[in-house]
Amino acid sequence: MAVIVNLTDTFDDWRLKTNLTASQFGDLTALSTTDKTSLVAAINEIFTNDSDDMENVVDDLTPQLGGNLDLNSKDITGTGQFAGTSIAGTVTGTTQAASNNSTLLATTAYVDAQVATEDTLAEMNDTTMSGLANLDILQYDSGTSTWKNQTMSAAGIPSSGFAVAMAIALG
Repeated sequence: MAVIVNLTDTFDDWRLKTNLTASQFGDLTALSTTDKTSLVAAINEIFTNDSDDMENVVDDLTPQLGGNLDLNSKDITGTGQFAGTSIAGTVTGTTQAASNNSTLLATTAYVDAQVATEDTLAEMNDTTMSGLANLDILQYDSGTSTWKNQTMSAAGIPSSGFAVAMAIALG
């Protein structure tokens, strides 16, 4: 059907002549959409309910990255976990404060700092130091998993054997 628009037609004349009626496209009641008030409303409903397009990342049940992920200064959070039992490659993390006694991963810097604080026997919590006396020795007790200061005789070293033991130790 040809539509004739005259140069003298008003905008309203042009609109009425060029807006096609439903009979030219079919009956709106035959559409499978719920909103049949107009062709525009039906198209908007189809666009809104279109299940082929992904409007939210959560809609993708098997997401994959095709390249690097830029977090734009945001964090990735959640309660998930790694599927494997080990982490391969180089992993870097924040060195926790010495007072942080949590289950967070410890960096080498954290471990080094903690070991450096244990610089005297008195600071070692697996060492029993009491009644120190001249010529006492430090002996490991595997039964209690602790180090103890003992006299030579309590450690099973006769006092006459001390000079021999020192000579052997000093080589």
